[in-house]
Amino acid sequence: MRRCGTSSTRASKPSEVTRELVEAWYRDRAHIKFPERIELCLGLFPDPEAFRPKGFIVRQTRQRWGSMSPAGRLLLNRRLVQAPVDAIDYVITHELCHVAEPHHGAKFFELLYKVMPDWERRKQRLERAMA
Repeated sequence: MRRCGTSSTRASKPSEVTRELVEAWYRDRAHIKFPERIELCLGLFPDPEAFRPKGFIVRQTRQRWGSMSPAGRLLLNRRLVQAPVDAIDYVITHELCHVAEPHHGAKFFELLYKVMPDWERRKQRLERAMA
């Protein structure tokens, strides 16, 4: 007699399947929401095209919300899509400032204050919401 339904592959637990589905949903949402927010944040700059990233990557990272590579590629943490919109805009704007000012010196913060005067409040909200 032949047994039906046996397989050599390990069946996923319902909790694993659910987690994978949720992660996929957040990843898909990030690829929709982040480009919208990038466009809005570019509008904060006097010459938006001068700050436009050369590329855009969504990745789950452990320590950073975002980064801007020397080549001009913007990386955003997938988890950021769960943050309040004003906090998302803070991270994006912070990283866009690195196009002109690669380091966190006085000129970097002058630019950040100029384009987003309330950035400190937004940063605190991000830290509280995502702790």
